[in-house]
Amino acid sequence: MRRWFAALLACTLSLALIAGCSAPPEAESPGQTSSQSGQTTSPSPGQSSGQSTAQPEGPQREVQGVTDTTVKVGGFAAQSGPVAPIGISVRKGFEAYIKHVNDQGGVHGRTIDIVQIADDQFDGAKALTAAKQLVESDKVFALAPILGTAGYMASYDYFVEKRIPVIYPMTGVEQTAHPPQENIFAVQPNNYDEARILTQYLVDELGLKKIAVLWQNSDMGEQGLKGVKDYIGELGAELVYDAPHDAKSVDFTTPVLNLKQKGAEGVVIMTTLAETIGIVKEMHKQGVTAVPITSYVNADPVNVPALAGEAAVGLYAGGWVPVADPEDPNIKQFFEIYAKYNNGELPDAYGTAGFIAAELLVKGLEDAGRDLTYESFIQALEGLKDWSGIMARNLTYGPGERAGVKAFYLNKVVEQDGNIVMIQVNKEPYKLR
Repeated sequence: MRRWFAALLACTLSLALIAGCSAPPEAESPGQTSSQSGQTTSPSPGQSSGQSTAQPEGPQREVQGVTDTTVKVGGFAAQSGPVAPIGISVRKGFEAYIKHVNDQGGVHGRTIDIVQIADDQFDGAKALTAAKQLVESDKVFALAPILGTAGYMASYDYFVEKRIPVIYPMTGVEQTAHPPQENIFAVQPNNYDEARILTQYLVDELGLKKIAVLWQNSDMGEQGLKGVKDYIGELGAELVYDAPHDAKSVDFTTPVLNLKQKGAEGVVIMTTLAETIGIVKEMHKQGVTAVPITSYVNADPVNVPALAGEAAVGLYAGGWVPVADPEDPNIKQFFEIYAKYNNGELPDAYGTAGFIAAELLVKGLEDAGRDLTYESFIQALEGLKDWSGIMARNLTYGPGERAGVKAFYLNKVVEQDGNIVMIQVNKEPYKLR
């Protein structure tokens, strides 16, 4: 059972981490829950600060949240409401690795104090209120984990203004890395960079020159389309057609017919799973031969073959960490740590995301040294080049570079031994030029 689940987990993480976080549902009842105390308060919604994204300059800032024996951190992730299963898993993964580190003596003699992981219920106003409390009242040194587009975007200007380190905002919006902010460190690929990588693969690796984009009318789709438009000329290819659709659309007859008539050879699909299934089914129905390629949020090795069947054959999808071997010592260590601090539970992909956020935070604290300051922490993370931890993979930062991952493992749906399956087609990460 553990071997089977490990293989499934590794595949799921590589293909669809934080799927669905770009379209936040409505919040239910108000509330903010501390992950440690279990106490609940009812914050009032806060307002975002100004729109400036200029990086602050000036003398070394005062260090908050750091003593000789502790360093304070905290974040927000839904713990109630419809997104709670995701947020709870993120919290469990984050806490598991932090507890593991603390049990090993902490970092440079300091234990990491998780002040709280606030329950923002996937609501932007509640997330901003939580961020302000963490920074201004709890006096945290860094913010992690940060789950979801709604909370991140509502708090973005505040993060920039306060210059508090933000570790792995779990969303694909472009603003995690573009423009780069000195205190914000993304991990998973953003929509803009992802679309560029997918287009580059179609052109450079598959030799296709006429590209279409079918995109959801959302941040994901709009930023993906922008990435293709900004890059297509440099690749020596042509954008022959693009068309938006609303979330939960079911009829793709017209856009598929149009891309066929335009002679598209490759199709970049920037939307979520149900719409991706609808698109490939319609392409199959109309006999379209253009090669489809889609976001990592749709590369689900279970549901894509099950829902699309033979229509999915030939579909490519990105994944930002490789499909892992369950016998890999790192995978085994991850399972052991997670289970130890979660009553023997098995982790899911979202627990893995929380674990990765904790790994990156700890790596920054370790490399910053005993004399921990804002500047030494930022410099430490900027020094990471293709760094991998237990579950974190191939993270790179630098001055003016905050994307984290700008490479993909491409996966493809194929027919194999009479079954329709999704396989990984490249062993090394495929990098943006």
